[in-house]
Amino acid sequence: MRVMVTGGIGVVGAFVVRKLLARGIEPIVCDLRADFSLLPDLVDRLEFVAADVTDFNAVLGMLRTFGVDRVIHLAAFIDPDMDMQPFKAFIVNARGTANMLEAARRAEITRFVFSSSRAVYGSTPRGVGEPGYQPLDEEHPKRPVKAYDVTKLAAEQLGQVYRDAFDMEFSALRFAGIYGPGKQARHGKMSLRSNLVENPVEGKPVCVRHGGDQLDDMIYVDDVAEALVQATLAERLSHGAYNIASGKGQTIRQFADAVRAAVPGADIEVGPGLNPLGFDVHYYAIFDISRARKDFGFAPKFDLVSGVRDYVERLRTLDLSKT
Repeated sequence: MRVMVTGGIGVVGAFVVRKLLARGIEPIVCDLRADFSLLPDLVDRLEFVAADVTDFNAVLGMLRTFGVDRVIHLAAFIDPDMDMQPFKAFIVNARGTANMLEAARRAEITRFVFSSSRAVYGSTPRGVGEPGYQPLDEEHPKRPVKAYDVTKLAAEQLGQVYRDAFDMEFSALRFAGIYGPGKQARHGKMSLRSNLVENPVEGKPVCVRHGGDQLDDMIYVDDVAEALVQATLAERLSHGAYNIASGKGQTIRQFADAVRAAVPGADIEVGPGLNPLGFDVHYYAIFDISRARKDFGFAPKFDLVSGVRDYVERLRTLDLSKT
């Protein structure tokens, strides 16, 4: 089997590619540029294509040339200031996905797995974690607010049209807050959890001035990648969307404690209160992951302690530029 992974050398893609290779599956890696800082040991084992998903002819040519069987579509525009660039956000995230879907249809791809986000739900109910709180399932109302949210939901809904109209399985995996190597360098100020890990590893202090009491669902990137591969290889996908998360509410204080356990002497200060990310939309939530557990056996392997420990160990083998 050959699997096309767009965004395949990114934060999530690098883990996905490793998992495919470990299973004896040939990944065709598509990305804008050949930055192998997250995959330095695999450069000679990968079929890499530099291409832009907004170029329809390029992606159709790739799928046909390499005889791709299934697609994992991770490529996306993510930027701290993307609300000031809504046109670019739409072109890359929505139109780029439309290009991939149509190219997959013409190339007779049997399954298309799309990397979506908790952002499609928009503002989630406040009071997360209070007595009687029910984790959000996939049928929760979608109220996207920001440019990223809107483009991800638009891409999801178009995928459902393709799923219904053509003989191609489409499923969107909606991820909770991801942490893992590479986010600090590539996602800038959106990578609060990565700052809490990577600064102490470099011997630098880190201060989160507020938000230490906010419960949220956090998931390590290895578990995210495992879910993507499981969904790609499952015998059948019964639904068009799946929540991928830890299924637990935990705080930045607890995350900081996990960093201290992995990096003795870490100088971390976390202030009290809510909303540590400082967003003007309340994205914090705990997610119901029973659908993914039932359909393709998803079960998070990493808790905060083991996830942060693995993160730290991987950092010490990588050379990540923060420029």
